Amino acid sequence: MVNLDVVKTANAALTKSQPLVAVFVSTSGIGTYVLQALASHANKGQGLRAYIVARKKAAADKLIAECQTLCPKGQFRFVQTDDLALLKNVDRVCAEITDAETKEVAACSGKPKIDLLVMTQGILAFDGRRETEEGIDQSVSLLYYSRMRFITQLIPLLTESSLPGHVVSVFGPQRDEKLFLDDISLRNSKNYGFGSMGSHASYLKTFYFEYLAAKFPGKLSLIHYFPGLVATDAFNGESVPMFIKLTWKLMTPLQKLFTVPKAECGERILFLASKRFPARNSCNTAREQRLHSLAGIEVAVASDGVVGGGAYRVDWDGGIIPIKKNYEKLRADGWGEKFVAHTNKVFADIEAGKVLTE
Repeated sequence: MVNLDVVKTANAALTKSQPLVAVFVSTSGIGTYVLQALASHANKGQGLRAYIVARKKAAADKLIAECQTLCPKGQFRFVQTDDLALLKNVDRVCAEITDAETKEVAACSGKPKIDLLVMTQGILAFDGRRETEEGIDQSVSLLYYSRMRFITQLIPLLTESSLPGHVVSVFGPQRDEKLFLDDISLRNSKNYGFGSMGSHASYLKTFYFEYLAAKFPGKLSLIHYFPGLVATDAFNGESVPMFIKLTWKLMTPLQKLFTVPKAECGERILFLASKRFPARNSCNTAREQRLHSLAGIEVAVASDGVVGGGAYRVDWDGGIIPIKKNYEKLRADGWGEKFVAHTNKVFADIEAGKVLTE
């Protein structure tokens, strides 16, 4: 467990190191807590520009007003979106962010960049497969395809960051249990369920993050993060069964006993942009690792077993979630490459206007 005081100290140092550009995808719950933590620290930092990707303008305007109070000199910009389970909507949002950031730095002859990308989009659904017009299951898209598409579309900006660029996908690395290798997209109703949906999203993300970390050494750090149980409105969503809603409401007086406080959640996710999670090949010397340790920050082990390997599976307290034994066989059988090829084919097919059927 990383001490919370160490977390806060690192976060303060982050905002003082350079002007920061951050993108927050979905800010109805956990994303809000991270943005508030960043805005609070950035008030004493060198500058902050944050893009807030959300569906409801009124809610975004309220959040922006709160952040403007926390960090009066910060820039907070709303980016309107529709359903992010559709990759065409992801592409439009990424194009808008890229255009806005390019214009922002043009006056000073700078290069557009993104230092931090935080993605929390998703729904809590327990029913069957919900297929989008693009042929992807809605839940799997929000947890995996949509998020990977955000990264690949924003790669030119993320790799311009000198931090380097940090990507955080909030979900559950430890959800990797069931895996249907003959049905990656979970089209067979017998294979689809709440458990298998989350499991496939977790497996695919682990391997795709490793692929991106290796492809952009020294440029990109990617973290799949489990936030613990945090009190958000997710438990009141339309797709949540009534008995779960009622149970959650009845437990309100006791929630403080077993949930991660909202403010702490925000701080810990912001900490994922610290030197504990470097890009691959950017912290290879024993001296560099020793310096980080002296600051109370030990360089993390990536999912492929490499210290500072660039792709990390992180628990709510900053600890590492280890991979399971079956990953060794999956790697040996070439499934990492197959999952990456599958994902890239999905992107190419949808770009070409096709509806997925496999």
